[in-house]
Amino acid sequence: MTFKQIIARGLELGLEAVEIYATTSESNTLKLDEGKLESYNIQNIFGVSIRGLLNGKMGYVYTETLDEEAIEQVLKQLVENVKLINATEEEFIFAGGATYQDVPAIKADYKNHSTSEKIALLKELETSTKAVSDKIVKIGYCQYSENLEKVEIINSKGLDLMREFSYMSAFVGAVAAENDQTVLGISGDINTEFDKIEKERIVQEASSNALDQLGATFVKSGKYPVVLKRDVATDLLSAFSSVFSGDAALRKMTSLTDKVGQKIMGDNITIVDDPFYQDALVKSPFDDEGVPCLTKTVVEKGVFKGLLHNLKTANYFKTTSTGNGFRMGANGAVTTMPTNLYIKEGTFTKDEMISSVEDGIYITEISGLHAGLNPISGDFNVQSSGFLIKNGKLDQPITLFVTSGNFYELMNNVEMIGNDIEKRFINTASPTLKIKSLAISGK
Repeated sequence: MTFKQIIARGLELGLEAVEIYATTSESNTLKLDEGKLESYNIQNIFGVSIRGLLNGKMGYVYTETLDEEAIEQVLKQLVENVKLINATEEEFIFAGGATYQDVPAIKADYKNHSTSEKIALLKELETSTKAVSDKIVKIGYCQYSENLEKVEIINSKGLDLMREFSYMSAFVGAVAAENDQTVLGISGDINTEFDKIEKERIVQEASSNALDQLGATFVKSGKYPVVLKRDVATDLLSAFSSVFSGDAALRKMTSLTDKVGQKIMGDNITIVDDPFYQDALVKSPFDDEGVPCLTKTVVEKGVFKGLLHNLKTANYFKTTSTGNGFRMGANGAVTTMPTNLYIKEGTFTKDEMISSVEDGIYITEISGLHAGLNPISGDFNVQSSGFLIKNGKLDQPITLFVTSGNFYELMNNVEMIGNDIEKRFINTASPTLKIKSLAISGK
């Protein structure tokens, strides 16, 4: 069946409005192991999520076939699903006719390069990384991937949209060993041009990330001034990004619901959600409900400016959608998510921030974030690793310590903001941050 036929049949079965969200995903992954191709995995997935509206309630079904008999079955199931819903929040399907910002298509050029070129790239990364030092005893993994995502949204109210993007990535994991210690250092690049994949940077970062961890010791418990590597600051922002969500407010999972216009962070903190951010890998003219995306300042000089909304949460809070209605997977219901959420850059280099610390810690990696945080209170406890800072210089590597704090307090104690936000980021980004003090639990 065609999409229009599916919509027409859904209306015949009694639904007030019907919408199709169709996704096409293509991926190609090559893995190398000691100079030989370990695996070559190609995936092509087509899926159709159909949602229907009846009496303000929204039901969802999912199928990977457009076979007429199968579609008839899922549409009837959709009607039954809607009748069983007892949620009180009214739902909506967006009509067509809106104006969208023109966003250039993001298309990777991997189809212009042969498989042999891609294998040669991996071999070069593997050989060059291992040659950096005798202490690099193995390449833990060496992987090249290609990804394409296409989304089509068509509904009975006249909406008919399509967006598509593709990119490639290359990653290396270097295993370094000394005495009884074995560590892993990882680096990679995400790009849209094969010839611009940053091979030299990947090799340098993967090898140094591994070698720098050798000889790691423990740190004494206490409160320290801390410099958060941009990757770590990004992970924290990503983990707490839901606090800015209208969906979280609806579920009472954020403390920001009634704090619009109030000071929640330091004067130097501005957080923006920009679907058109120049250096972001993915740019979105519309969200998964077909609502036009727009640039929003979520926090401006420490002041909370407002929640991110989809159609349902906007209606509940008596405002308008901010174009942040997105799905978690093709068959997921619409929730509220950022597009390209980032902390606005400062003027300091990473080295300038480290040199400003007499006795502190440079945190380069954290783990266990989602298990160790409370989005309502803002509290977090995460396992960490990094380096001691002595007299403004990196000293010994340290490992197996726990960093504890509160997201809002942290954002009120940022003393310096870096100028090093990552290019071609996906979804969330932060520059390096210097924090006045954080609790460290170590030896």
